[in-house]
Amino acid sequence: MPAKKLRCTAKECREPAQRIVGDCTFCNGHFCGKHRLLEDHKCSGLEDCKKQSHERNAAQLEAERTQVIRGV
Repeated sequence: MPAKKLRCTAKECREPAQRIVGDCTFCNGHFCGKHRLLEDHKCSGLEDCKKQSHERNAAQLEAERTQVIRGV
């Protein structure tokens, strides 16, 4: 018996889920190409994702910050 194909986790969608790119690490759902983005499937982890991204960008900007050299 062949393995059962995963279907998109989005409500009312019967499309097959995409492997790897359709897997959401924030809500553990499996989505088709149409619903694979966090905004498209109304991910419950969207705010956490945005917060992590903001913190990562802030840390990168802080690391690249230039220092003023006085007396030059």
